[in-house]
Amino acid sequence: MVPSVAHTSANAASSNPEASLASLKRRGRIKAIYILALVSSISLLCYYDRFVVAIVAQSIKADLHVSDGEIGLLSGLGFAVVYSVMAVPIARFSDSGRRVKTLSISLAFWSLMTALCGAATSFPMLLLARLGVGLGEAGGNPTMHALVSETFEKRWRGTAISIVVVVGGLGFMAASSVGGWIVDHWGWRAAFFAGAVPGPLLALLLWGTVREPKVANPVADERGILTSSKILLKRRAFKMLCVGLSICTIGSFAMMSWTPAYLMRHFNITASQVGSGYGLTMGVSTVAAMLVGGILADTLAKRDPRWSLWLPAASYVVALPFTVAFLLQSNLANALLLVAPMTFAAGLATPPAYALVQSLSGSKLRATGAALFLLFTNLIGMGVGPSLTGIVSDMFTHFLGADALRGAMALVASAYLIGACVMISGARTLIADIESADKN
Repeated sequence: MVPSVAHTSANAASSNPEASLASLKRRGRIKAIYILALVSSISLLCYYDRFVVAIVAQSIKADLHVSDGEIGLLSGLGFAVVYSVMAVPIARFSDSGRRVKTLSISLAFWSLMTALCGAATSFPMLLLARLGVGLGEAGGNPTMHALVSETFEKRWRGTAISIVVVVGGLGFMAASSVGGWIVDHWGWRAAFFAGAVPGPLLALLLWGTVREPKVANPVADERGILTSSKILLKRRAFKMLCVGLSICTIGSFAMMSWTPAYLMRHFNITASQVGSGYGLTMGVSTVAAMLVGGILADTLAKRDPRWSLWLPAASYVVALPFTVAFLLQSNLANALLLVAPMTFAAGLATPPAYALVQSLSGSKLRATGAALFLLFTNLIGMGVGPSLTGIVSDMFTHFLGADALRGAMALVASAYLIGACVMISGARTLIADIESADKN
């Protein structure tokens, strides 16, 4: 009788266990790289669809005859409230062992809503579509981070998540550069349509090629949302990270949402000029910051875990003077030169913060922890920052005139210092909180 291939392979594997182990490790690495590449592509699309509204703001303002306050609502509360509130229950569903399903469905849904943004013929219709984008993306980042965290071991987690965030930064750059070019050639509606097309294709690819990761003792079977949230918020370092970074992101989301419109108004340039100048500089600086931030966080945390909080706090303190200097420039070239250090400094905060959330959440609450973190940062930062800036700009118009938006952006950016102080205060219990998360 001729032995079967499976039997022969089994004998070969048993006779050479080292080769078998090396083969399994190699296949595991290939699988991890594939998942990282796919999730990173989804992250790019996620950030494009979220932030394309910044580059089309001036066109929407002119076409639909809306105020700065209403524009701020589109990029702020109109997106952030639904996104932040729904992220926690969706993450709980994801933590029950349905991460691939959650991300696939969420991606397909927010892509549909992005297309509806382009089809909107009035401000109420556009606002409703943006609410839909927020609902879909609520299942995005928390699940992406959890999926990557389950794929990579702890020592590589910060770097892997930083890659996802870096590619997300490329999505922001694409929203400014590619989106700006599309606006000038085909109009603001086409910029939304361009962001909607790849979503269903990526959703099908994820659903069909990636298996659900095994989650030991899925939390959804044991704990409710409130119980899980209370467990996380009892960890002081987690709470201070959420509150402190949320305050900082009031300023950073205000800058991200309003800088394209500010440059168009202050220097009288077009959307494509903003994209090729600011968009490219900001994108490269963001990518550099994400790469350096992830590696630097992993390196410093090995010496002292408290650097996971100190680094985000320090990055915003350094970013503030560059932000003020940027807003004071009367020369476009000088302003664009300051975009690089301003963006790089603030961007260093993101990878260590995301990685620390995963460490402070523990294996059972990864997606829930990420969603709760995003509930704080997006509801407060994304919700308040752009909306407050728009409202203050409308108020300042009466006595600052053309400089109203600049004054509003400078005022809101001062939140960096307050948030940094809050984060630093959480370092005292950080090590004990991480140990607690590992046990539960």
